[in-house]
Amino acid sequence: MEFDTDGYFLVLFSFTSNLMWGCVTKSLGVLLPTLTYQFTTHTWVIGMIASVLTITSHLGGLLTMPLDERFSCRRLLIVTSAVESIGLLLFPLARSTIHVALALAVLVGPNVGIIMVLNKVVLTRHFRERFALACGIGHAGQAVALLAFAPMTQLFLDTYGWRGAALLLAGISMHQIASAAVVRVTKAQYKPLTDSLDNHQDDIDKEGCRSRGKKSILHLVKAVDLGILLEFKFWIVFMIRFGVSFTFNAWVLYYVPHLEVKGFSPQVAAALCSAAAVGYFLGSIIWAPLIDRGIMKCSTAIIVSSLFLSLSFVVDPWVNDIPSYAVATFICGLFTAALYTLQDVLTRDMFEMDRLVSAFVWGRLFLFAPGILAGFLPGWIYEARGSYDLAFIVIGLGPTLCLLPLIIGLLRKTTSGL
Repeated sequence: MEFDTDGYFLVLFSFTSNLMWGCVTKSLGVLLPTLTYQFTTHTWVIGMIASVLTITSHLGGLLTMPLDERFSCRRLLIVTSAVESIGLLLFPLARSTIHVALALAVLVGPNVGIIMVLNKVVLTRHFRERFALACGIGHAGQAVALLAFAPMTQLFLDTYGWRGAALLLAGISMHQIASAAVVRVTKAQYKPLTDSLDNHQDDIDKEGCRSRGKKSILHLVKAVDLGILLEFKFWIVFMIRFGVSFTFNAWVLYYVPHLEVKGFSPQVAAALCSAAAVGYFLGSIIWAPLIDRGIMKCSTAIIVSSLFLSLSFVVDPWVNDIPSYAVATFICGLFTAALYTLQDVLTRDMFEMDRLVSAFVWGRLFLFAPGILAGFLPGWIYEARGSYDLAFIVIGLGPTLCLLPLIIGLLRKTTSGL
């Protein structure tokens, strides 16, 4: 039985890590105006620090590959969770924006990147038949963060000030250390990869320090697994993640401004975001029963989810009342979460167990691209056209267009795992 004690603790950690990453990002958004005032700086400076935090979380994932080779997953999870909490504890002690940047971008970001990769890897190593459900429950942590931490941070801010609010959030983050401590993972054992270099390792070892250095470099190159970037199946998985990340990031940035342009009050616009959070929570597990039981293929669920996600944006110009927007926003959250979960499932299906770390790391590394595009393109279209209608149609086309590599792979029938 996969949902034994170890399985429950693994899912708990996955849920907690997603919850805490959502906590950090949502809390920074709430604290942004206050931090701008307290440090007498510009809004873009605090916004840039938040962006650097996200970028370092993507880059930090690269450290997972060599670290996973040397240390146990449990030890890595405990240490990285502790360092992340230390960074959040130092944040309220900051006396300048440089201190804030160092605490978040150096201590929090890279460790979040390692944690987000490892929590997927440990789930894939434990769950064989119920992976979609386990992964979906983990992703639901983001929905809880979306619902809970924005109002909670505002309450903390009003009651204790920004330093007290940040300190309380750092205290909450320490629950992740406890979740990591109870994780039990048996490190997967793989057959060593053999090639012409490996066949002569004994001879190389005898050639002295220079040859040992060459051996170390070759081992590092093998651990980084750059060859995965030349494989078509990697780009199938990545483009799915690209499409949903572009769409969701653009929605986060422009949904409320778009509704305000259409005449809705800020309070109504913010309230409608709750519909997306509810949809996100349900979407994390919507396909799990069908996929885990083999009733539906993961690729089919991805195509259906992408089309519905696109539809929720394409119809936007013709939606003008609150109930219709609530439905469209719910559908957006529902199928966004579904695609995030399905992308992880497809990665597990398409790559061998010993290459999952590489697949997850490189897939996460390039996520800065959809983030930059999501910030620039809709705003540029709005400035050019004076309306968000066309911008939201373009945003909605993203997930459908990114299905092209998947469809090619299905038609070729040569890509395993589809």
